[in-house]
Amino acid sequence: MPQNKLPKKHTFEMRLMLLSLLSTVPLLALLLWVMVYAEVSIWLTLLSAFMGSMLILYSSGQIYHKSAYQFRSLSNLLDAMIKGDYSLRARPVEGHGALNNLLGSINGLAQRLSQQRSESVESQRLAHTVIKHIDVAIVALSEKNEISFLNPAAKNLFQLEHTGSHDTLLSQLAFVQSFTSGRNQVVELSLGNQQGRFNVHVEEFRESGLQHKLLFITDVRTLLRSEERKAWQSLVRVISHEINNSLSPIASISQTLSRFVSRRDKEDEHNQDIIEGLGIIADRASGLGQFVNSYKQLAKLPEPSREKVLVNSLLERVARLFEDQTIQLEASDDIHLSIDPVQFEQVLINLIKNAIESMAHSNPSGVITISQHCTESAYTMNLCDQGAGISNTDNLFVPFYSTKKKGSGIGLVLCRQIIEAHNGHLRVYNNPDAEGCCAQIEMPIQANP
Repeated sequence: MPQNKLPKKHTFEMRLMLLSLLSTVPLLALLLWVMVYAEVSIWLTLLSAFMGSMLILYSSGQIYHKSAYQFRSLSNLLDAMIKGDYSLRARPVEGHGALNNLLGSINGLAQRLSQQRSESVESQRLAHTVIKHIDVAIVALSEKNEISFLNPAAKNLFQLEHTGSHDTLLSQLAFVQSFTSGRNQVVELSLGNQQGRFNVHVEEFRESGLQHKLLFITDVRTLLRSEERKAWQSLVRVISHEINNSLSPIASISQTLSRFVSRRDKEDEHNQDIIEGLGIIADRASGLGQFVNSYKQLAKLPEPSREKVLVNSLLERVARLFEDQTIQLEASDDIHLSIDPVQFEQVLINLIKNAIESMAHSNPSGVITISQHCTESAYTMNLCDQGAGISNTDNLFVPFYSTKKKGSGIGLVLCRQIIEAHNGHLRVYNNPDAEGCCAQIEMPIQANP
């Protein structure tokens, strides 16, 4: 058997109209009954019935339409607010009744939501600007261990242009899945040419009800190198002071003794040997003093005196210093950088000299190639040679260490110190695509005043 349909409930405005009819129709019927009972004129009774019916129907219809209009207006206003449009306002009616209070509350809610949205947009823009320009790499991981967000610092730090790079980074960051919010750990990461120690700070947040992890990855290499450099500078100052204090009297006394002995019988073979020995002592003391003084460059490097420089012109000027060597400058747009031209030239000269010395035995006719690349946020220069490459990369930037017979061990350290003083990075690595090695200089554009 078919089920009986449930009766439809009347709308609220229909109930108001029925309530109006319920309160007026009985009164009209009572009036007409009294008029008939009192034997009032039939025409007057009919006229009263007609006029009363019309008045009741008109009043009930007005109640229905006005209430329906107000409810639909409020519904449209709330629908607009649900969809994010807070510009609409309800028009208040005359008087100070409950309806006006309701309309005022809704208008106040719309104004408050509009203000909150403006504040939220401003906060999001501020957060977006900070995230975009902060030098801390920020990576968001979903609960499925997928990268959902990377800020420009993370893309620049790990050079994540390819999907494979993402997969490599995810595999190295897999350990953070067991981390709770607020945990820090210094880890070794290796991605492309980037290899070193990074501090990973983990926070958690929820998006659409799903748990995500937010990683703040800081390159601590610069901080560690800064502390290392301070330690070397302090050591150099102490050693230089102590050695110079010892060398100066040694050189002075040896020269005095040499003059004293030379006044004696010059034909005495022993006197001649003593003079030669004292001369050697004086020469070695003087040479050792110059050797020690060369290390003072690490402790007394001045702050960069920046100015706007055309890099191509600077490269051409430096290349002319090595006319006997083939230096190929790859074509690129002339780039303006805010740098100290004297210090930057010294870096290029040291790197080119290292490249020439690297090719001296294995490939004397090799070519040194210099290429440049510039983005909105960073400038990159690559200087590659065709030499024998690097056999020991661990000690490249260790002061006093050198594989050259006459090397002082401060060339690359000084270069890196100059580049880092310009807020940049210097990396030296074996060329993966050809023989030889490459020196890469990276400098953030936004860091240049």
